[in-house]
Amino acid sequence: MSAVTFRIQPTGNLGNQMMQLMLGHSLRSQVPELDIVGYDMPLWSLKGGEEPVPRAKPVELRGHLIDIHGVASLVKAGLLRDMKLVGIGSRMANYLPPSAYQALFPAGRAEVERHGDDELLISVRGAEILGQCHPDYGPVPPAYYRQLARETGLRPVLFGQIEDDWYSRLLMEAMPDARVVRSQGVLADFERLRSARHVVTSVSSFAWLATWLSDAQTIHVPVLGLLNPAQRPDVDLLPLDDPRYRFYRFPVRRWNGQQEDVDGLSREAHYPLMTRDEVAALLRQAASSTRAERLEVAAKTVVKGLLGRLRG
Repeated sequence: MSAVTFRIQPTGNLGNQMMQLMLGHSLRSQVPELDIVGYDMPLWSLKGGEEPVPRAKPVELRGHLIDIHGVASLVKAGLLRDMKLVGIGSRMANYLPPSAYQALFPAGRAEVERHGDDELLISVRGAEILGQCHPDYGPVPPAYYRQLARETGLRPVLFGQIEDDWYSRLLMEAMPDARVVRSQGVLADFERLRSARHVVTSVSSFAWLATWLSDAQTIHVPVLGLLNPAQRPDVDLLPLDDPRYRFYRFPVRRWNGQQEDVDGLSREAHYPLMTRDEVAALLRQAASSTRAERLEVAAKTVVKGLLGRLRG
């Protein structure tokens, strides 16, 4: 079989770009001759080779509803030779086990404080998502963090994008006994999250990926915004079969950065721990709601591959 090219168009922040490269390596595990190009992540000393001139217009892989196994089948059938990833494909079925990516993103690239078994490291996402950035992001309610500190009995450590802003002040007022550790840079922050024994993710691909690649004992996930299949059925970042994970139910919430959204963060609420069966049901419902869209994406990929083959 002739060489097959997987072109990456870097999208979003570092976490998203890492997930794009992971997608390419998942495909390469099924298509060994795959040439992955276009990525550039100096923090990991990773850079793709020079992009070859395409034989025809590359077939674009968009959004999250990318079936990497279906793509591999089309490549093996000779229907796809040149692809361009302009999406992210954030779905558990697209990924190999975390161990498969450890060599790509090796631990220990930054010296950081290691948190003990008695601490709960809480990832704080703030900065641009506090405003009208994206309805599927937004800050996590402080009541959730207080609940986890109370239920686990661990000492809370607020960590990450803690600045001189209203959300940081709200968190510190709500959790006056929590230790506060501010961001120390992208790579150091990733390593700190990755090295923690007990960690709480924010609604963030960066925090999700750092904890998924970790050796953590427990990982607490708010099923909120982008991480809630009821809100984003095209995304699946809930590792159902991974015993480290604890999932907590949230209502569908679309964050607009308005005063009513900000006021809602101060309300007291309880976020129930979900059973594995409840999470599975949520994912099945999401799969059902996206079935027609997934079939349409697959059909378009086949047609574009056929046209590319005829033109090439």
